[in-house]
Amino acid sequence: MQWTNNLKIAVIENDILTIGVLIKDMPAFEDINDAQEALALIKEAIKIADDEKTKMVEIMKKMKQTKSFLEN
Repeated sequence: MQWTNNLKIAVIENDILTIGVLIKDMPAFEDINDAQEALALIKEAIKIADDEKTKMVEIMKKMKQTKSFLEN
């Protein structure tokens, strides 16, 4: 299925934007194996999003520390 292949590529490339678009436009699955594969990919995509969120929080903390240092 093309949607699944596109999601695989987006997950491999850590492409958060494409993952979001694909999940938003997720097709209905008639085959249980396709649905299970999609679920596994979505779980991996959630891990990627959580990792990116953690990185962003760290960056924001460092920026606040830098700003505080420069203001003093």
